[in-house]
Amino acid sequence: MKLQPRLSPVMDRFIAGQFFGPFMVCLAAFTAAYLLGDMFDRFDDLIRYGGLGLLGLEYFALKLPLIVSQVLPVASLAGVLLGFALLNRSGEVLACQQLGISRLEMAAPVLIVAVLISGFDFFISETVVPAATRQAKYIYSVELKKHQLKAVFANRRIWVRVRDGFISVDSYDKETAQLDGITHYQLDDAFGLKDLEHAARAKWNGHEWVESGLNSFQIAEGGTVTKTDATRLELGLTPADFGLLRFDPEEFSLWELDRYIADLRSKGLDPGGYVVDRDLKYAMPLACLIMAALGMALSLDPLPRNLSLGRSFGLAIVIGFAYWTSLGITSALGRSGLLPAVIAAWIPNFMFAMIAVSIFLFGEER
Repeated sequence: MKLQPRLSPVMDRFIAGQFFGPFMVCLAAFTAAYLLGDMFDRFDDLIRYGGLGLLGLEYFALKLPLIVSQVLPVASLAGVLLGFALLNRSGEVLACQQLGISRLEMAAPVLIVAVLISGFDFFISETVVPAATRQAKYIYSVELKKHQLKAVFANRRIWVRVRDGFISVDSYDKETAQLDGITHYQLDDAFGLKDLEHAARAKWNGHEWVESGLNSFQIAEGGTVTKTDATRLELGLTPADFGLLRFDPEEFSLWELDRYIADLRSKGLDPGGYVVDRDLKYAMPLACLIMAALGMALSLDPLPRNLSLGRSFGLAIVIGFAYWTSLGITSALGRSGLLPAVIAAWIPNFMFAMIAVSIFLFGEER
């Protein structure tokens, strides 16, 4: 009976190391490039507000967890392609295949490491990233640009302190600059409620808020309520003020995002793109494993096996760009309601997983 050759534990560790080393180099390179691009994008503000000192360093340091979580999938792909380009150049992959060692056995150590990377991505996205991103946003908007933080969240409703009282808002859509469920509480000198104005919604036209469904009331000292005929809702705020208050998806952990979506729905409000963002929190970490599998399929396939280091790195950039482009398109379609949230979040992963499986099966037949 002839025994099937297999990789030894030492060889397993060697192959995993051949992937992990280039992966760490690519992760550092992509993170540095992303950070440098972000720095140039904000360079005017950094110069204007004096953000090139310790405050600027603290801001970019707090952005690192988010950047790392976003570049991990592409770094996984590039690490596999570069690591196996080195092995292919020395003929070690071909030698293993000539000994009868299957490509699946060679892929297993890399895929195990990729599973650990996916788990790490999910972990930091749920723990470190939300807190660090919120603090980075606070430093940039409040401490650096000197915007006044006027509001707090109470049960996910926005409360804003203004000169003559308080304003509450059910929700704020940053993309359309629209407020829903606005109530203006005007206080007298003794901090008693004297006037109340409520509008169903208000939209910023570039200069002022244009409200609809406005009702106004006057409250006398004895508690008597009289309806008045106010025609304008004077907020004294701009979209920039509300921009400090609205959490972006990366500022939520998964359970916080679930609670926020449930709270919006309980108030009869449409959670919109937040449902897509919730599904992306599951899909994005898994992309690390899918990208590593695609890199293995390409590296072990007879056709692209002779790629040089430069071509392997370039191929990783092209595939990574294609993945992010497809993810951006499907996410936009999901947020606009043209695709169900689950499909919008998962279809890029499904497409690239199918490409990896197809290449792997095709190469096995040759």
